[in-house]
Amino acid sequence: MRRLLGARPQWSLVLFDLGALAFAIFFAFSLRLGWPIKHVYLDFLQNYIVPFIVLKLAIFYFFGLYRRFWRYASIHELRILIQAGITSSLAVLAFSYGMGTLPIPRSVLVVDGLVTLFLVGGVRLTGRALREFNRQTVASVEAKRVLIAGAGDAGEMLAREMQRSPDLGYLPVGFVDDDRRKLGMWVHGIKVQGAISDLPDLIEAYDTAEVIIAMPSTDRRVKAGIVRTCKQAHVPCRTLPGVYELIDGRVSLSSIREVRIEDVLGRDPVKVDIEDIRTRIRGAAVMVTGAGGSIGSALCRQVGHFEPSLLIIVDIAENSLYHIEQELLESGLGPVIAVVANVKDTAKMNEIFQAYGPQFVFHAAAYKHVPLIEMNPKAALTNNFIGTVELAKAAAQNGVAKFVLISTDKAVSPENFMGLSKALAEQAVLTFTGEKTDFIIVRFGNVLASSGSVVPTFQRQIAAGGPVTVTHPEMRRYLMTITESVQLVLQATVFGENSDVFLLDMGEPIAIVDLAKKLINLSGFSEDKIKIKFIGKRPGEKLDEELMGAGERLLESPHSKIFKLAGTAVLGPDDSRRIIEEMENALKRDRLDICLTWAERLVPGVAELGSAGLSSAGLTTSLHIEKPELKNESRQQ
Repeated sequence: MRRLLGARPQWSLVLFDLGALAFAIFFAFSLRLGWPIKHVYLDFLQNYIVPFIVLKLAIFYFFGLYRRFWRYASIHELRILIQAGITSSLAVLAFSYGMGTLPIPRSVLVVDGLVTLFLVGGVRLTGRALREFNRQTVASVEAKRVLIAGAGDAGEMLAREMQRSPDLGYLPVGFVDDDRRKLGMWVHGIKVQGAISDLPDLIEAYDTAEVIIAMPSTDRRVKAGIVRTCKQAHVPCRTLPGVYELIDGRVSLSSIREVRIEDVLGRDPVKVDIEDIRTRIRGAAVMVTGAGGSIGSALCRQVGHFEPSLLIIVDIAENSLYHIEQELLESGLGPVIAVVANVKDTAKMNEIFQAYGPQFVFHAAAYKHVPLIEMNPKAALTNNFIGTVELAKAAAQNGVAKFVLISTDKAVSPENFMGLSKALAEQAVLTFTGEKTDFIIVRFGNVLASSGSVVPTFQRQIAAGGPVTVTHPEMRRYLMTITESVQLVLQATVFGENSDVFLLDMGEPIAIVDLAKKLINLSGFSEDKIKIKFIGKRPGEKLDEELMGAGERLLESPHSKIFKLAGTAVLGPDDSRRIIEEMENALKRDRLDICLTWAERLVPGVAELGSAGLSSAGLTTSLHIEKPELKNESRQQ
């Protein structure tokens, strides 16, 4: 019964309300009709005051006025107080007329309602007011003085949480915002002190210890300007994450993080229609290969939030797979099936498809470290190329709806075995034309903060005191965040069709040395303190990456920042399948030289790559053999 009724009522408030309600109605009658109250109304009150009070208390209870922690009262609680007061006055009026009693003057009900609200609400909100006063007094003495950049929704919620949680040690002393309508206005007792351009003066005037950027969707150039200002003033600067990093849609103080390099890359992040993707994924079985890697694990987390009927995570690395499985289960993002398997194992892949029936397959499993792969070319071709072929075959045979291959810009005019293996994987996927399966390719740039990428390496070197090692002063890369890469893959499932190749608009390529300088500065150091050391290109590295190959052209897609590529397929499906079979046979016989000769047909210009690669790997098998001929060779348009 207690569970049905709710929490135990606060009897001290009930007793106070008894007295308050009695006083309110007597005061209302005396104010309206004079004192002493006429006998006719006095008799009326003596007969009906108890039923009136009981009726009002019952209504207060119904509205939950005795089951709330009033020390945390907000606008919501004030609204409930007003609703309860109005309802109780109307109930008394209805009771009076319904019982055929003496009509009550309407002005009496109005005065009674106002006095009741003043007394009943006042005693409840006084505790909140005293708590706020005490909290502000303590905070003003001990807390870190903070300026909040952005007086919008995110800034308002951040300021409110700072005020509610003084133990966190923050005292907001003002907002800055470029919206002229907000200048001079007050939010939770905190003034909008000026525009963002006023930050240098305001930091000094208010003895600011930190600036927090609360503008999740603002232009990155604005954030970059704030970061520079804070750096010049020697004041730490932190930021709230963007909306796509806040899965539950709430801003909280715990969401504040250090400014990351993604915040100042010079372009806005690409956003997609999350709800459209959720509608496509919800209730479907989804399989992710390479689930323990940076991209694979990020895919698993995002897909898990879209409520699939089953998430099948596959990886050959047991430890990585175990960690992402446990993370998903602990986060309630199940059901999850973890399978330790190699994508080259055709029998195992078919077993997975037949047992769990995935409708979507995201193929992220791949070797990706260029210098290491240069010394192990066969491993790259076997895993990245042949593994993709075998997985795609199994997907087609088992009627998967969408198969999405994660590729790379290194597949364009490849100068290393990693790029060659992915270029061959692209060509292989384009040969599949399953009746039930759409085979789709997404081509990435360099993914910031992924395992083994340049940003974690730089961060580790900075933490160790330097130097930060950059291979070449002219090296440039197209960069994208993990969030963008995951969203590109998921968006492909919405409007991707068979043989589509998608590419993200990543803006202009970024010089890696500039990236290193920004990261040093954002870490609070100067380039005099943390040195940059150029170590020369490593085996297989290119100074510049390309996004499109010869013969490829950009087409528009339904998303303004995602493009389709046309002209990626080099040969027709039949010829490509024949070459792929020959390459598989050559690799099984350890004839990498023959494999590369066939590869020339699918990825023109790889002969020199093959010679250099075999030599660097300590292999001496000659590549000078007669090129095999194909009948009816044709280019697919």
